[in-house]
Amino acid sequence: MQHAPFGAGMRNELRASQAPPRTLWIDTARGLGIILVVYGHVLRGQFHAGLLAWGPAVELQDRAIYAFHMPFFFLLSGLFAGAQIRSRGEFVRRRLVTIVYPYILWSVVQTVLTMGAGHLANGHHSLSDLERIGTDPIGQFWFLYVLAMLQLLLLLPRSIFLLMVPVGVAVFLIFGGGPLLARAGWFLPFFATGVLLGRSGLEAALRTPGAAIAWLIGGGITFAALLAAMPLLSGLPAALAQYAVAGAGIVAALGLARLFGDRIALLPALGMASLAIFVLHVICAAAMRAGLEHIGLGQPAIAVLLVTAGGLLIPLAIYKASIATRLTPWLGLGYPPRTPLPAPVLALPEYRPLEPAGRNADVGRDQARGPAFQ
Repeated sequence: MQHAPFGAGMRNELRASQAPPRTLWIDTARGLGIILVVYGHVLRGQFHAGLLAWGPAVELQDRAIYAFHMPFFFLLSGLFAGAQIRSRGEFVRRRLVTIVYPYILWSVVQTVLTMGAGHLANGHHSLSDLERIGTDPIGQFWFLYVLAMLQLLLLLPRSIFLLMVPVGVAVFLIFGGGPLLARAGWFLPFFATGVLLGRSGLEAALRTPGAAIAWLIGGGITFAALLAAMPLLSGLPAALAQYAVAGAGIVAALGLARLFGDRIALLPALGMASLAIFVLHVICAAAMRAGLEHIGLGQPAIAVLLVTAGGLLIPLAIYKASIATRLTPWLGLGYPPRTPLPAPVLALPEYRPLEPAGRNADVGRDQARGPAFQ
């Protein structure tokens, strides 16, 4: 029996990846999410490098971002991953390309680079750390590890998958957010919400501008109130309140993304490149920070903005180049999008009346397309 070479198999897999037309405002939601990821890491990175004072304003931004931005991504992941699995083999192959391979490749690359970066890197890893990535992820790559764990649960019958949600919550409440299994339990309700909602369900819920405005205002007010109340809570109430805070933040972010739509072309472009940005942003932001230090730019606020921009736009440029050269999956950046990235990427917003999502959207057609970073 003859087997096709690996390269041919990859090309056939790419051709076989048939997905419904993209909903650009959901890509905008991903774009908003990845901006928060990069900005949050830059704030902490600048602080650990001794370049940013941890004052009340920075602390508030940090608390607000980390209260909901990763649950947001897990919910977005569930929107598409939860569609009917037509082939278990295809499901596993796609996760190998969009989660496992990027996890291994970029864990190695980031570790090797930090080993050679000396004082320019905030965090240092060794080859012994790479030996443990099967059970102990390096840096931000814990997200891909936990995402793979949750996606594998979709291979279970739906009823058993849903029964795992309260089990996951209980594990989190008992063990906290430290161990990987407990961390997966914390994120499982958000992932399961995305699975149950699906793309068509979310589009239907935010079909009108009025609904989007209600989500933004209602979610935003609730999020701010709960975030302010969190320091007053402790024990079980504080742990449960984390779910409410994250949920309110997600609702507000989805409402904002729906209102933005594709009016700012950079946002859906960042969303479509979110996997590339996620695996590359720590490296690019560190290089940007080192460059600013070299030229003597010491104004903290400007440095944060420039490093954040570098952590977003450099990976975006690399992602676009990988699409042009057809190297996207080989570089561990997932599958290339079936539709071109919005262009011009840095276009100014163009006013257009907000249309209901269902007018031109392919509502009702869901297909498993991989993680949130796809």
